[in-house]
Amino acid sequence: MKHSFFVIEDHSLTNLGIRELLQNSTDLSCEGFAMSEEEAFEKLTELDMKGSLPKVLVLDLFLGEDSGIDVLREVKKHFPSVGVVVYSMYSNPGIVSLVLESGGDGFVSKSSPESELVTAIKEVSGGGKHVQADLVEPLHTFKNLFQCLTKNEQFVLNKVIERVELKQIAEEMKIPVGTVEIYLSRICAKTGCHNHEELIAQFG
Repeated sequence: MKHSFFVIEDHSLTNLGIRELLQNSTDLSCEGFAMSEEEAFEKLTELDMKGSLPKVLVLDLFLGEDSGIDVLREVKKHFPSVGVVVYSMYSNPGIVSLVLESGGDGFVSKSSPESELVTAIKEVSGGGKHVQADLVEPLHTFKNLFQCLTKNEQFVLNKVIERVELKQIAEEMKIPVGTVEIYLSRICAKTGCHNHEELIAQFG
């Protein structure tokens, strides 16, 4: 059985390296690649029209000015049959949680052995889920902490993890920036962090 994949990664050498690594596995086949959100959706739309969508999308989280989380949500909206494995150098528990909440099917850190990504693609291609084993316990700890936050605090924390500026968060919530800062201070108090940067360092 062939497990088809498509790579979205904005660094050309890394993109090529991922594809070459994966194609060393005889039961994996590359359906294409892209280095931006726009390019990815053009190519995926073409593949969809040909009836040859990949089983799995291998997605980086930070694509220059494009957000991998936004790409993930749009892929799940327009191509729901495609599984998504996020392959990222950022693997703190808040990021992993956000990926799964946004519809991701797998998460693998770029610091993991290469075989981990191959395993994830095969499991997701078969309809399963795959989160790198050493990320599972920190994820559960984060989720327990996350449940102690109010809905607004949860929204703000997720946006902070996405690297969204406070002004934009305020615009999305239709509240003053000062109110967002109050939510942020409450989040810090509940999580034991001292500031915005420490939240990202610990969870994002």
